[in-house]
Amino acid sequence: MSVSTVSAHLRELTPEQQGEELLPVLPALSGLLPGGGLRRGSVVAVERPGLLCLMLAAGASAAGSWCAVVGMPQLGVLAAVDAGVDVSRLLLVPDPGSRWPQVAAALLEGCELVLLRPPARPSAQVARRLAAHARRGGGALVVVGGVAAFEGANLWLRAACPQWIGIGTGHGRLRGRRVQVVAGGRGSGARPRAQWWWLPGPDGAVAIAEQTGAEPAAVEPAGAGLAGAGLAGAGLAAAGLAAAEPIVPDLATADRVVRAEGTELVAIGQG
Repeated sequence: MSVSTVSAHLRELTPEQQGEELLPVLPALSGLLPGGGLRRGSVVAVERPGLLCLMLAAGASAAGSWCAVVGMPQLGVLAAVDAGVDVSRLLLVPDPGSRWPQVAAALLEGCELVLLRPPARPSAQVARRLAAHARRGGGALVVVGGVAAFEGANLWLRAACPQWIGIGTGHGRLRGRRVQVVAGGRGSGARPRAQWWWLPGPDGAVAIAEQTGAEPAAVEPAGAGLAGAGLAGAGLAAAGLAAAEPIVPDLATADRVVRAEGTELVAIGQG
């Protein structure tokens, strides 16, 4: 069974959602995204892999959408469950090989959200082709690596200013991590927005944290390619926002494996 055949089958399973303009997201994310959701056909750049990526898949999968993760062998399936992802509607392609653009394009035809970590910065031609597949398929492409890793992203997200809670001077236990989640982009998302989140909180859940009075400026991520990507506010300084460390738990064992076109396609769950 080829990746294209799998994608066509998945598209048949979720036709009723195609008329909606936005893909649903978790409540914590809705306040940061234009319109409160992920616009279909858009490309989202996320700076690093981790819980922020999983949260994007959680809202879509909970609403019945199929999601795929390409090129992220370190992704923790147990962490995905904890983040709210319905893993019965999650496909994994840990190592797509040199044909990763074709694999991602095929999955965009059948899945409504594809998380992609390219092995290297794609050429402008490849980036345009994948963006066109996202528009035609009516899904969203989430690229890990930030705006510098993918030309033409419509939206960017990053976790900054990490603050670990629970450790004193030589004593204590880690209880949670407080970070500032910053979003920006083009068009209606051009004005950067920021919120403090628990990522995760003392109870292990992701939630909006108390917003302190002295908030760091909400700025776009540092890196080349801002002007080429058409992102507004390129003159803003990013020195005040330190990149957060990704949380990468171990990968759990998949229930079944499908090998197609030389690519290992892992389907989690029986759904």
